[in-house]
Amino acid sequence: MKPRIAIVVSQYEYSETVFHHHSASFVPQFYLNAIAAVGGLPVLLPLTNLADVRDYVSLFDGFLLVGGQDVSPNLYGEEPLPKISQTDLNRDKFEMSLVQMVRHTNKPLLGVCRGLQVLNVAFGGTLYQDLSYRKHVTYKHVQEPTDDRLPTHYVYQTKASFLSQIFGEKVFVNSLHHQAIKALGDDLVTLSRSSDDLIEGIQSRNHQFFAVQWHPEMLIDYDRRNLAIFGRLIERANQLK
Repeated sequence: MKPRIAIVVSQYEYSETVFHHHSASFVPQFYLNAIAAVGGLPVLLPLTNLADVRDYVSLFDGFLLVGGQDVSPNLYGEEPLPKISQTDLNRDKFEMSLVQMVRHTNKPLLGVCRGLQVLNVAFGGTLYQDLSYRKHVTYKHVQEPTDDRLPTHYVYQTKASFLSQIFGEKVFVNSLHHQAIKALGDDLVTLSRSSDDLIEGIQSRNHQFFAVQWHPEMLIDYDRRNLAIFGRLIERANQLK
């Protein structure tokens, strides 16, 4: 059987006319296509009770945390600052619980964009609530209105990281985040940084968890090497079978 990859959903609370104003759970198609393309079986994981998380972890072979709302700052000991955007505390708590439960297994977990930030906070790290609060010069990391399927800035890999094995010293990536890692979480290491010194890739010391700040699922048509990030998730899930 193909490895079953649980993708935690995003949620619309007020979905306008698309779902007749009802709440809805969803995952952008890019992620589903990427997991399927590397031989995984993508399954949507709903935001249900925290008591369900342990059972979910037992059902799946790997996990994917995707983009979405800002992470609630109270989870890393801060009050909300004026430039923070929409948060979803229920989703935060569900994903934090999922990370902690997965830590008790050998199953792999990949984070993308918000997923990197959730992973960092789950490991005790902190975030810039908005990049304007950073003391150093920060380049534009929300590339709108530029097409998000095209890259806009470079990311530089640390030597001997799995990202350097995929991309070499640097790679041209897209950028859709206004938050970023401030203090790196315990037991995490940096895999890549942008030229303005933001952390763009991380990994746990035991290599079970890994994440990138950009959106590789959107760049596959531009640079197919991005598919290898999802391939690593499948490879590690297959090793446990």
